Amino acid sequence: MTEVVEMINDLIRAMREAGVAVPDGVAMEVETKMRQAYGGERLYIARLPKQNRAVQLAKLERHTQVEMALATGLTVRQVRRIRNGK
Repeated sequence: MTEVVEMINDLIRAMREAGVAVPDGVAMEVETKMRQAYGGERLYIARLPKQNRAVQLAKLERHTQVEMALATGLTVRQVRRIRNGK
């Protein structure tokens, strides 16, 4: 399976897990449109590390900053900065 097909299948699986009704067979149509629009290009998708860390810290909201730092591997200062939106 090509990288594009795997990515599309992962997206469709994620949408279904999120409760979006995606009909069977839509993957082929999406693949065709993606290849028409982006064929030959190499796309870059950023990771969003700040957003991921903020979500991780939100799950630990009732803990102290020291406990959050120990649970996530961040420093207390990094925890404070992420919680303050910097």
